[in-house]
Amino acid sequence: MQSFTSILAASALVAGVSASPIQLAARATCGSAPAGSGSQTPLSQPTGITTASACQAQCEANNSCLSFVFGMVNNVDQCMLYSVAAASVPKQSSTNLIAYDKACTSVPAVVPTTSNPTGANTGNTGNTKGGNHKRQTCGSAPSGSGSQSPMSQPTGITTAAAFPSVVPTTSNPQGLATGSSSGSTGSTGNTGNTGNTGNTGNTGNTPAQGQHKRANMCGAAPTGPTNNASPISTPSNINSAAACKVKCQADSSCKSFEFGTMTSGGSPVCKLFSVAAASVPAPTSGQSLVVYDIGCSM
Repeated sequence: MQSFTSILAASALVAGVSASPIQLAARATCGSAPAGSGSQTPLSQPTGITTASACQAQCEANNSCLSFVFGMVNNVDQCMLYSVAAASVPKQSSTNLIAYDKACTSVPAVVPTTSNPTGANTGNTGNTKGGNHKRQTCGSAPSGSGSQSPMSQPTGITTAAAFPSVVPTTSNPQGLATGSSSGSTGSTGNTGNTGNTGNTGNTGNTPAQGQHKRANMCGAAPTGPTNNASPISTPSNINSAAACKVKCQADSSCKSFEFGTMTSGGSPVCKLFSVAAASVPAPTSGQSLVVYDIGCSM
């Protein structure tokens, strides 16, 4: 009788557990207005950050950061790092500021404007929510019927970066990326110049004999050995990673660059290195730095 009673008790326990609601993992917040009710303050507010993607890079470089807020308020780009999940970030004073969890993917790399103060993705990028958007024109011959004149014609520009970083030639006057085949046969590149079976042809610069360059590090926290390399230059008055890249491109010995702050809330710094980004030493405590190979698009 006692055994039968034990079986009934065990069955009731199993039934109770089965009827309990299953706890699901919290869904990441990616591009929503903060709505937390707490009083959490930012752990850091990096300066010189002009896109949500760059703000995410600062968060990834800080071990205490779990989420970040980005947007333009009063014509000033703001990036705030938080040590709590985005769902717990307090409501902000401006609706231009939106929150993202650190783990979000496809974070916009769009510079905010007065008409798009949150820096949200525009155009047919697959990340918009509702509504129809104009499709972006990327590398097509102009066909407009208006009489709009250029607002500027900068000199000394040799590539279309940050898209195809290819210097125009007489055979490729538009500076289009060449050799962008899938690599299955090596013979379907944009200009048909890859020609080597098995080559990836990502930029037309794949080494011969099937050898491939290591993928670029773009906006990741440095992980190289301590004291492995010292900066070859530290340009001053650099307020964005894109401006730091320009300095790197101007130095023939520069292979990578580092951008961020040396202290919480400090001024941005730009460091140039003669080694690949993977070899740049890891930051020390308090530093919020990210590293890029010179081939990265900004």
